[in-house]
Amino acid sequence: MKFKLKNRLRKSKGTFIFTVLLLSVILLRVFFFEMYKIPSSSMEPTLVPGDYILVNKMYYGARLLKFRKFYKENKIEYLRAKGWSKVKRGDVFVFNWPNYGTLWSKSPNMFGDFIVKRCFGVPGDTVKIRNKEAWQNTYINSDNKSDIFPHDTTLNWKVDAFGPLFVPGIGKTILMNHKNATFYKDVLKYEGYDIMEHKDSIFLNGQFTKTYTFKHNYYFMKGDNFYGSQDSRYWGFVPEENIVGKVVGILFSNGEDGWLWDRLMKRIK
Repeated sequence: MKFKLKNRLRKSKGTFIFTVLLLSVILLRVFFFEMYKIPSSSMEPTLVPGDYILVNKMYYGARLLKFRKFYKENKIEYLRAKGWSKVKRGDVFVFNWPNYGTLWSKSPNMFGDFIVKRCFGVPGDTVKIRNKEAWQNTYINSDNKSDIFPHDTTLNWKVDAFGPLFVPGIGKTILMNHKNATFYKDVLKYEGYDIMEHKDSIFLNGQFTKTYTFKHNYYFMKGDNFYGSQDSRYWGFVPEENIVGKVVGILFSNGEDGWLWDRLMKRIK
């Protein structure tokens, strides 16, 4: 009888320890840290394919899924815990690619694949890119202006001749004219509005609108590999809700050429 009791106590203790460890790992991943592998060269030389990066989720505030919304309405929405800092220009962070195209469907989901880029513009900035380098990658820097955000060929924008473009944010107000209707079509849809243009007038959800004040913060992202990165120059702004966390370092690197020991525990700036 005593032997059976000891076995039960041992099993209960083991189960308890396993449960505590499992919960600790889950809490660490949800609230504090996550690891991602770099698959492409878009952030070279800062990050190279095969780098395993450590992402601090609490830096900007961890995202918490709204479970009730998810289970009842099948919608993915997040709450964000209070973070240690705000996003700064130059920060490298992981985010979900903003899938604006789904906003026109019955089942919108703004949270695409995980991507890492450097923040080039914060709310209130005006982004303007000019690069005088002669070398051009024909794959990325093509003459097809329709590939470049906001996909208006009359602008004649390219990856190295882009902007000026204002980065929207909470409380920032713009004039509602045809130019801004083009620039912020996706953002306005994300904030719950359909745009209709008629002559010199703009209508949001059927109401004539002269100015608009944004409800969310957005960021303009760019890869460190200037001509080899698909970034905000192609698909526009990243909503704050899509941000996962700040990249704080490289844990280790194991790419096509094997282990890169000089990148072990390297800090990212």
